[in-house]
Formats: sequence, C-alpha cells, structure tokens
Amino acid sequence: MKKTCLNGKTVITSLAAAVVLLGVGAIQAQAQSVDFTFSDGTPDGWANAGFSGSPAAAVQNIGGNNYLAVPLGGFQVANVASSYTGVLPTFYAAMAAAAADPAGYNISYNYYINTANFVGATYLQVGTFVNSSSGYYAQDYSTPNEIQLNGTQLASGQIFQGNVTVNLAAIGYAIPAADTFFRLGLIENGNGTGVSVDFTDISVAPVAAVPEPASFGLYGLGLAAGSALLPLLRRRKA
Repeated sequence: MKKTCLNGKTVITSLAAAVVLLGVGAIQAQAQSVDFTFSDGTPDGWANAGFSGSPAAAVQNIGGNNYLAVPLGGFQVANVASSYTGVLPTFYAAMAAAAADPAGYNISYNYYINTANFVGATYLQVGTFVNSSSGYYAQDYSTPNEIQLNGTQLASGQIFQGNVTVNLAAIGYAIPAADTFFRLGLIENGNGTGVSVDFTDISVAPVAAVPEPASFGLYGLGLAAGSALLPLLRRRKA
C-alpha cells in the first residue's frame, strides 16, 4: 500500500481506489457487444451480398418482431461490415474485442424458416462467416454447429425456428487481433425456389452477458476495501 503525504496528512486511499478500479475495469472489459434487432425497420447496414454493401437487405415483421429476410441467392448471401454507415462504432468494437478474445465471445442469432412456399428444395445449410482486413476468412455451416434441414423437412410446409449460439474459439474462428476492418456474414447454402431464412437478434457478445462472479468479487472487494479504509482516513484527518 502506498502512502502519500499531502499537507502533513497521510492519505491511505490508493489501495482502495486501485482495487475499485480493478473491479470496474473487469466489468467494462466485457461490455463490448453489438445486437442487431432491426427494431427501427431498417437493415442496420446488412446487405444481401457476400462482400458488398448493396443491395440493402429487406426487413419484415413476423409475430411482432422484425427479421432480416435473406432469400437463397448464393453461397454468401448477407453481410455487415465495420465500414458500413451507421454500424462502425459498436460493430467494430465488438468484433475487435472478439478477435482479441475468441474464447470469450459468441456469435448468436434467432432464425425463422417457413417452408410453406419452398419448391424442389432438398437441402439447406445455414451458418456464418467472418472476414477481416488482412484477408482472413473463415466459415461455419452445417450441423452440429449451426443449421441443416433435409428434403423431408423442407417439403413439410412447417415452420422451423430457434436460436443458434456459437463460440468463436469453439468453431475455429481466429480473427487476427491487429486487423482494422471486420465483416460478419450469414450463409445459406441449398437448392430449390422460394427458399428464405429470416434472422433477428444477430449478436456478437461476451459469453457472459453480465460480469462473471469473479468480476463482481473484484468490484465488491474494491468497495469493501474502500469502506474499511474510510475510518482510518477519518481518524487521520481528526
């Protein structure tokens, strides 16, 4: 513990301050995330293209929630990148944090697949890809990681919906941490006509949405240390 003498009075708050800052820093370190919910009815920078910012993807309301509507039209069919207008600050920060700590970050999305209008579809695979300024590219699609439907399911006329959450490290994503540009994409690989997948709550976020118990412990330790030292400080002042 460092003591600093100011005007003849010894201040003993540096340890408490340091511990409090350590706890707060641990919480803030987990705060970089982005979540695309399309609540304003716009695609928030998402485009129906593999590596282009246009054309903009369509958004439709399903059951009171807005979804990004992505029709089958190529192997890489939707993406958002950190250079796109309106998404640079939060998306870039989340992707940079994920690149620095892939084991600590997940990519997650909710999907909605209505097969009522599918014709001639015998397979459909859905997944993600990442791309960055160094030319790094990696993709993840097919089971068990993401989604795969067979011909019987696609001809059923049923609705398939749910959530996919994948950990970057677990699926082998290792984006170079020094990169300065990031792209996240959604893949649809399949056949047939009328095939479309709708997505919402597309996020890049820490594995724990709230601070880990250890982080709370550090924060609490900081508060406890500060509280314990206040009486000493008061006695010094007296």
